[in-house]
Amino acid sequence: MTLRPFTIDDAPIILSWIKDKTAFQNWSADRYPVYPPKPEDMVAQYESDVIFPFTAIDDEGKVVGHIILRYPDSSKTVIRFGFVIVDDQLRGKGYGKQLLQLAIQEATHEFGAKKITLGVFDNNPSAFHCYESVGFKVIGTDSYQIDGEEWTEKEMEM
Repeated sequence: MTLRPFTIDDAPIILSWIKDKTAFQNWSADRYPVYPPKPEDMVAQYESDVIFPFTAIDDEGKVVGHIILRYPDSSKTVIRFGFVIVDDQLRGKGYGKQLLQLAIQEATHEFGAKKITLGVFDNNPSAFHCYESVGFKVIGTDSYQIDGEEWTEKEMEM
């Protein structure tokens, strides 16, 4: 697996992995104004000079995952991961762990990150365990209003 910059041609593939609104909200929280999103909505999310979207491809060039790296503050010493997703047909086979390991390398070697953070909703235990498996530790909790419900999430860092 390798990471390459995301393109709009990747968007329909990535968005096809999101099968329902709950999965969509686990992936995107409340960042998108509508469900289901269109490819151009995805591109619009990344129009910033502090957001760096990547697509994971396998050895045959097939799109298998997606992640963004972003600077959450002006220090540019912290990278926050977001919009992490793996092809739903490949989950549970180590692709998520490999995607995260590549993103960690990118964040530390190419972006100079001293710390990497992310958030994961409590109703997404498989993602939580994947993050733990590559070294993320829980540093706190938070809650958000998603579609009129209170969702709790764990803040994690490494």
